[in-house]
Amino acid sequence: MKRRGAPVMAILLAGSLVAACGESEDLESTLTIETSGEGKGTTDPGPGTYTHRSGSWITVTATPAPGYNFLGWSGADTGLDNPARFTLGADTKPTALFGAAFSPTTYQNPVLPGDHPDMNIYREGDDFYLVGSNFHMMPAFEILHSTDLVHWERVTRVVHSTAAALDEQTGPGQGTWGGYIVKAGDVYRVYYAIKATQYFSSAPSLSGPWSEPKKVDIFPYTPPGSDTAYERGTGSDNSVFIDPESGKTFMIIKNGLCKWDADHPNDFGINLVTEIDPETGMLLPESTIDLSFINWDQETGGCGDFSNADWSKWAEGPTMAKRGDWYYYFVSTHTACGGQLHAWASKKLVGSTPEDWHWLGYVLTGEEPYAGVQHTTAPFELEDGTWWAFAHSYDCTKVGTQDWKNGEWMGLGREGLLLSMTWDEQEVDGETIPVPKYTTEVRDLPAPNLPTSGVPFLLPVNDEFSSDKIDPTWTTFGRSEDKYSVTDRPGWLRIEPGAGETTHVVQKDTLHSSSMVVKLQFKPKAEGDAAGVRVGNGYWQDEQVLAAPTWMTSGEGFMLPAIMDVSVARVMEDKTDKIRFSFRSRSVKPLSEGASAYTELAEPVVVGGSVPAPEGATVWLKLVRTGHKATGWFSVDRLDWTQVGPEIDVSALDQFYAMAHTWIGNQAGMFATNRSAEFDLFTYRDGFTRIPAAEANQQSGTSVASSKSAGPVLGGLENGDWALYGSVDLGSGGVHAKAIQLKASSAGQGGTVEVWIDPLAGGSAIGTCNIPGTGEWEAWEHTTCDVKPTAGTHEVYLKVTGGAGELMRLASLRFLPSN
Repeated sequence: MKRRGAPVMAILLAGSLVAACGESEDLESTLTIETSGEGKGTTDPGPGTYTHRSGSWITVTATPAPGYNFLGWSGADTGLDNPARFTLGADTKPTALFGAAFSPTTYQNPVLPGDHPDMNIYREGDDFYLVGSNFHMMPAFEILHSTDLVHWERVTRVVHSTAAALDEQTGPGQGTWGGYIVKAGDVYRVYYAIKATQYFSSAPSLSGPWSEPKKVDIFPYTPPGSDTAYERGTGSDNSVFIDPESGKTFMIIKNGLCKWDADHPNDFGINLVTEIDPETGMLLPESTIDLSFINWDQETGGCGDFSNADWSKWAEGPTMAKRGDWYYYFVSTHTACGGQLHAWASKKLVGSTPEDWHWLGYVLTGEEPYAGVQHTTAPFELEDGTWWAFAHSYDCTKVGTQDWKNGEWMGLGREGLLLSMTWDEQEVDGETIPVPKYTTEVRDLPAPNLPTSGVPFLLPVNDEFSSDKIDPTWTTFGRSEDKYSVTDRPGWLRIEPGAGETTHVVQKDTLHSSSMVVKLQFKPKAEGDAAGVRVGNGYWQDEQVLAAPTWMTSGEGFMLPAIMDVSVARVMEDKTDKIRFSFRSRSVKPLSEGASAYTELAEPVVVGGSVPAPEGATVWLKLVRTGHKATGWFSVDRLDWTQVGPEIDVSALDQFYAMAHTWIGNQAGMFATNRSAEFDLFTYRDGFTRIPAAEANQQSGTSVASSKSAGPVLGGLENGDWALYGSVDLGSGGVHAKAIQLKASSAGQGGTVEVWIDPLAGGSAIGTCNIPGTGEWEAWEHTTCDVKPTAGTHEVYLKVTGGAGELMRLASLRFLPSN
């Protein structure tokens, strides 16, 4: 990791001394330089007392020791300047303050917030890569990279929606499923499923350029007990396994459910292990090892009538690993809250009969909030002997004990969790077998012993569209990639829908609290013209809701398929140019008796309000979501904001089960309807809007406490504890942060909050706040402190220092902009 420290040389202008005009050379003042702790750092000139003529000035540079950072000066009005210039009139006593640099040793889940389903991991030396399902978000097949397993960055997207293989496969729930990386010689191949059949693209590097999708040849499969060969495709949630014994590379194939049954000959599942030809990338059918015996019988395995299925018997998302003498085969149950992972073990890589394999039971069952942990990657070992895996789970907060009751934040989709593993030797079928055990805790987990990546925590990007290539985080629904551009007007994102169409440019929604801001240039001309900022679910046109599978709503607690979104937009409404804030929901009508498909849509339900738009084509729009409450705002200068309409409860969108809105989680971003709109800025987390302190993305030592007046707050803050808030926009275009406001309480002596930006990438503190004792935990006060003028997007760390015990609790933070 590169660390940008303070300069090591002092800057002594004119020999450190400059006589001020009119000053008597006989007047003298002293400069006493001190540091805040032995061994933490030094200064140049060094600590000590110096005598100089009054009115002269001296420049002093602070240099932190290894492992420390410069925090600022006390005893003199110089803030965080380094080098700092001290003008001598009265005696001056600056103290250079140093604090321990950040070196996180813990992490909290999710390390990949938002929707990251069906992951597989590939390692090459010190580099790790993750891929998974993208479904109908295009371009598809996202590749992520990390060196520390906690901080991830996007490398590229592989599959463009115009690929011929995606013809008729870009609608809701279609697109690319699963994914994994294979290297054969100097060629990389990424495999993924389109309509339950495997394809691959090739490239000389994982950053591309990638070839068009190539279909993997399908081979016939004859189930045990059958005389008929069936064509079952090549699977949809597959993975890859390299056998350390033979060196061969195998595709781990899954498609369908249940064992073959003569009474239901076309409704069964396959679980196969088939070698991949390294030269062609195709499968070698004659090598197939059949593990389909792990599927349960028709009456218990989920085939036929889904309403009577036992979803705990499913065997999807297979992965395979080898440790010591044992091969391990992992499969997952249903993908909702309550989902589990079960495993099998064998000393031989063979199949066909269960006698060769031992069922180890359900080896992973999550707890709230992540009560559906499964679809793990193959476990992998680091050099220090620790074992790890990634898994996905919905945020099942308050899911309760009722079957299929939706969790409070299921709308975010299946989030990415990093799990540590141990191995527990158990007696199974008369054999002593090491059985995998996974961590299920969320906070303060020991981090992998790997060098920190130095890249930001992965969240939606704040974008000024200043590049000539759009950031790979941006996606759209279906085949709309040719309807937006950052090159048509440099520095702007232009969205150009057709007449009667809406085009969305979006990212994964990831937070329980966000404050999205866009700078929009747009004038509506005709009724229905609109452009703005939104968060919505996986359908993007009303009529597409009718195509939702009916089995998704057959169980108690399911919600009817619906399109939902909350937005702030400039619109033409009743022949008037307006700013509108609204929450819109439209669902299907329940099935009529005997019907096999939805046929009618219910009338849309819309709540919200609108106000006349300001003069001029340029306007700032802001959509604020805190908990399940949303508000809409507009401004002409980004400094003074006007609220539009009332606060709206959007909990229905936040908890909407992603299977019922085409597998993906909620998406956040911009849209335009009917006519072209241009955006100069998108911000997902505005630093000038209140950020709930309890919504930290990473933290160390803290807890979430409940306040009667402030709601969930960040508590348990003792000396050395910290919290990270990623992707915070602190301004652009002449607007920057000049101060921070903290809402805090302390039943004790209070303490100090150090405000850092980007410390893992060599950043430093930009200010400190002294939080006083307020007498009790419910006595909340605002403390405002200056910070070094800062603009751009940053990771903001709040680090607490002080005495013993719990020093304070924080309800919120907000930066104040320059005027």
